[in-house]
Amino acid sequence: MKKRLSPQGSDLLVLCDNAARAVHSAIREMANNSDGGQMVEMGADGTPTKQIDRAAENAVLNTLRESGLGFQVLSEEIGEVLIGEKPDYFLHLDPLDGTFNAIAGIPFYSVSIYLSKDDFHFGYISDLAHGECYYAEAGRCAYSGKNGILHVSGNADLSQFSISAYTLRPHTGRIAAIGDTVRRIRTLGSTALEMAYVASGKMDAFVDLRGRMRVVDMAAGKLILEEAGGMVTDSLGAALHLDGNMWQRTDLIGSNGLRHADLLRLIGGGSH
Repeated sequence: MKKRLSPQGSDLLVLCDNAARAVHSAIREMANNSDGGQMVEMGADGTPTKQIDRAAENAVLNTLRESGLGFQVLSEEIGEVLIGEKPDYFLHLDPLDGTFNAIAGIPFYSVSIYLSKDDFHFGYISDLAHGECYYAEAGRCAYSGKNGILHVSGNADLSQFSISAYTLRPHTGRIAAIGDTVRRIRTLGSTALEMAYVASGKMDAFVDLRGRMRVVDMAAGKLILEEAGGMVTDSLGAALHLDGNMWQRTDLIGSNGLRHADLLRLIGGGSH
């Protein structure tokens, strides 16, 4: 069995846990509070930054500064920022994935952190409402804080699949084709956390056909899901590359891998 984490990965797990706790503390009074939804500016990704988003991002950035390490950060709200004189890691950050849920008091929102340096890759997602975390180091499997090693479901019966799915008009027919085939579809509102749910076997697949997924949205979830034995592609079945381009958008299909090709065919993206 592979060793759980390298010393480097173990250190980053502590850092990410500290960041998640800081976010939880920073947004506690804003969750389930409309004041947290006040728009403060337009984010670097071109979408509105709300007060709760800024508080979450500042909490992570302050944790990184206090660590004494250097980071080249790409974040949903602030864009690119250098912490320290020389970066030890490149970091993709979505400080609050599920902003609407948090403001509305729906307990399903997360922080997503992905760190890389040369051939080293580490992904971390924290379920902020329930105190659970999911993490993976490339080549060393995926884990949750409470339940240990993660593995995707062994469900190979597409008619019994439970999936999370997103699309936009006029492409709802692509999701309808899946809905006519699988057992149930959910839309939970935090894509990083939904990918972690697939990695943990709680769901069988995640389908996002909006063409809006950014590198900060998917980087940590992609690594965790793949290390848990799953598969992640775009809607045509092509591999997804994390090139640090905030403006690049894509579809994303993540699954347990057992019927991935069939999911692609249902949405018109796979080979026939």
